[in-house]
Amino acid sequence: AILEASDPKLEGNYATDEMELVLKLGLLCTHPKPEARPTMRKVVKFLDRDATMPGIPSDFDPVTNYFPMGSWGTSSSLPALLSGTVSFAPSSSVTSILQCGR
Repeated sequence: AILEASDPKLEGNYATDEMELVLKLGLLCTHPKPEARPTMRKVVKFLDRDATMPGIPSDFDPVTNYFPMGSWGTSSSLPALLSGTVSFAPSSSVTSILQCGR
């Protein structure tokens, strides 16, 4: 199920275990509670496969865990966010890095 979050432009041309690892690691690194996020040392260990990634809890709901009601101003803004009608403009420095590299 988590592989459904992969970029469709890749057309499945990736190592499934690696894609699953980076997607789960992304969830772990963006945990809403900073104290639950791994250290960079731990992230490197996960990527090098020197440590085992914790599993995603079966009751995990990314909508309620990552977008608590009211965090986007009002609870009515959540449906707009999820439907894709809310857009975010990237900062010029991010755009520059993405276009030209570091």
